[in-house]
Amino acid sequence: ALWVAVASMVGEWAGEDSGRITGLLTTLEGAFAPGSKVAVADIEPYLGDAGDVAPWDLTDAIDKGDVVRSLEVLDRMLRGGNRHALQVLATLQSHVGRMLALDGAPVSDEKGAALVLGLKGSTFPAKKALNQVRKVGSERVQEMIALVAGADLDLKGARQYPADVRDDLVMEMLVARLAARSRR
Repeated sequence: ALWVAVASMVGEWAGEDSGRITGLLTTLEGAFAPGSKVAVADIEPYLGDAGDVAPWDLTDAIDKGDVVRSLEVLDRMLRGGNRHALQVLATLQSHVGRMLALDGAPVSDEKGAALVLGLKGSTFPAKKALNQVRKVGSERVQEMIALVAGADLDLKGARQYPADVRDDLVMEMLVARLAARSRR
């Protein structure tokens, strides 16, 4: 059971960057004698920053209204994934844009939502957007659109935040506010 905990932690740490595991194993091989049993606490000092995560990890955490998890995922995207704040913002623009497109649309199921959104193939993103619109309602969708638009302007210098913290500050405020508005 010890190896399951270690493997689980390493998998969570690596995220979408599974190639990082090879480097970690090489490091651990040099640090521990062959046949050593290592626990999570033994390898934590060798991990460093967590790897990247998929964009839907962020939107899922926001949709659940989980502010803490949303901020953790954002941090991994910006640090572990080396994504620029504008890249993450584009993901969020698309996410709330889908909700806006479905807000008030005469659709009753995911297939109808997919048609409205122009999605071909999987209807899963349409289903997620439709469920979220139903959950939060029109007023909150409009608030979310305004928040994303404001963050876009702020990232481009509309407010005079210190340059060394601007992107992180703007994105953290945006993600926390979006998640808070996703709560019932």
